[in-house]
Amino acid sequence: MNTTDTTETPTSTTVLKLNKYKKVERRSIFLPVLNESSNIKLEGLLSWVDKNHVDEQQQNGDAVGGYSDTQLYDNVAVVITHPHPMLGGNYRNNVVLGVADYLTSYMRIPTLCFNFRGVGRSDGTGSWRGSTERTDTLSAVQYLLNSNPLLTQSGNNITKVIIVGYSYGSVIGSSVADEHDSIIGFTAISYPFGPLTLMLLGHLLEPALNSPKPKLFVTGDKDNFTGVPKFKTRMSEMKGTRVESKIFEGVDHFYQNSEKMLSKEIAAWIHTLCK
Repeated sequence: MNTTDTTETPTSTTVLKLNKYKKVERRSIFLPVLNESSNIKLEGLLSWVDKNHVDEQQQNGDAVGGYSDTQLYDNVAVVITHPHPMLGGNYRNNVVLGVADYLTSYMRIPTLCFNFRGVGRSDGTGSWRGSTERTDTLSAVQYLLNSNPLLTQSGNNITKVIIVGYSYGSVIGSSVADEHDSIIGFTAISYPFGPLTLMLLGHLLEPALNSPKPKLFVTGDKDNFTGVPKFKTRMSEMKGTRVESKIFEGVDHFYQNSEKMLSKEIAAWIHTLCK
């Protein structure tokens, strides 16, 4: 029997054991932007596990990756949004790629990371205040839902999407969660609640506060842009019946060497969301 990497993800009630899938498919893609006459396309990275590989792993006698009931995630995919494009942000980031790799490798959840317009090989020009990036994010959601052949041919029929946003990407992701019925919840990693963000993006805070959909906000107690008191204040203002938050000790805004710890927290939340 071949060895299989394992990891444990804590939740409030139990420890969930995960086994790593041996074969993860990754493909560079270009996704079309919705409602754009100029035919703008965005550069992205789509990751998934082919169900044939799962069967093959079982036939070889290996432990199969994922939680005990991987069917919970059969129709679920995750869109991950990156830090501010005007400040050098892109999807080739330790947090974005770290979370994507963990969710796909251990939970068999397809993930789509992409560059906002004007970043990397994405067409167009970005914005400071989030207008174009919001459309880009909804376009990424639709891309996953449109019977994508890369996913459907591998046995993944996506009907539900979770948005995971990091830094500026969390502002964008949380602001569009209520604009598509297929979006079942969102995670905000180090949402920048500071005064500069409010000056530029304050109009996007209200959707995050008022969304009734399940939401998880995580930050570090050493975050460079939002202090713990401000984070707690904003959490107390959140509406909805499923609002969860986590403050990591000794972690700043950039999560160097803490990517796996962060990913485990998000994985546990997704598991409870899909139950």
